[in-house]
Amino acid sequence: MRKRLLTFTLAAAIAVGMTPPRLGVAQLLPATFPSIHVEVTGDPTPVETLRLAILTAARAEVPEVRGGRVALQETAPPLQPLPLAAEMALRAVVQVSSSGLRSLTATVPVEITNASFPWADAGELLVSNSPETLSFGKVLLDGALSTGQTVRLLYHHQNGSAAQHMTIAVNLSNPARTPIELWLMGSAGNAGGDELVIGHAAAHAFLDQYWHHAGFILRIPPNTTVPLFLHDLAPGAVASGLVQLGLIDGDRLNLQVFARLDGETDPPTASYAPNVDKIHRRGVFEHPYLVRPLSFTVGDPLLSMMVGDDLDALHESQTGAALNGNYGVVYTFPVELDNPRPLPALLGLVMHADGGQAGATILADDRVFDIPQVRSGDRRLVMTIHLAPGEHRRLVISTMPESGANYPIRLTLGSQYQ
Repeated sequence: MRKRLLTFTLAAAIAVGMTPPRLGVAQLLPATFPSIHVEVTGDPTPVETLRLAILTAARAEVPEVRGGRVALQETAPPLQPLPLAAEMALRAVVQVSSSGLRSLTATVPVEITNASFPWADAGELLVSNSPETLSFGKVLLDGALSTGQTVRLLYHHQNGSAAQHMTIAVNLSNPARTPIELWLMGSAGNAGGDELVIGHAAAHAFLDQYWHHAGFILRIPPNTTVPLFLHDLAPGAVASGLVQLGLIDGDRLNLQVFARLDGETDPPTASYAPNVDKIHRRGVFEHPYLVRPLSFTVGDPLLSMMVGDDLDALHESQTGAALNGNYGVVYTFPVELDNPRPLPALLGLVMHADGGQAGATILADDRVFDIPQVRSGDRRLVMTIHLAPGEHRRLVISTMPESGANYPIRLTLGSQYQ
């Protein structure tokens, strides 16, 4: 894919006259949808990807559901990971709800194909985390993608109202008169009050898809806005999510994150320019992945790997502000392991919560380890690795700082003898 710089405007509307859709089902929902065909990627494609693909395709193809919150109630047969080059047909029961209206359900015939598609990692990270706590509605991030560009979005916000619900939305807009096509994957934690739990759930689901190169193809009709995520936040509740997407065909994709209190009208696009807190960040950060090749020989001192350390912080492309904690940045440590001794060795990979209470999702030796919570100053054994006498091999470790947690964390690799 050819690369172009991301357009990120701080004061001008890029939606070309388009505004985020208001909540509310426009008309009665049909009892049965037209058949939907979804192309997905991944080896295999996780269930999380399949669920989001079905719901987003329904939003894109059936205008009646775009203004409401859509939930996948069940499928027949039940969803399961889809192997590469496989196909499946199912019937999905979706529920659409809107503020002040009763919920409506419909049956969606769905055909899913796992297609081969070139993988491209994100060239930029879009961060929407400032202001983190919102007492009124505003547009939080406004950006655009051009053909061939792939970006990652991290958003994390709290409803600061003491009495009213708030909607946090991620919208994808096609401002042109012709359809566009994009590849995307994403995840969001269930809205609630524990930001550590919510941020960890979003990161865990995202990384599971990321490491499998899983996603789906979405076609957006002309002059159409499709909500990807809609969060209904009670007072004090938090919304947190991650998205990675690339524009395959079409000149432009508009991407927007906005907040709106119940009863408010749509906030103007320029409303996000002021009211930035000084702790959290928003903006564009380039090259959101770090690779740190290392080596370890049995008998060496502990090998230390820092994740989210300020020395690694990316810097915002316009302001130069540091992304402290590097939230949303993928770290990969390829470690060359060597046991020159005549006895087997047992290695331990340990997570240390150096920066405060934290969770982590860690890929090591092609296994995913889910660590929801480690208290500040504590450590947790992630896994053990056995090395035979004279064995040499590579161990790949990968992870990402998670929203709602306190980074940095430290991973150590050390030896014990059997």
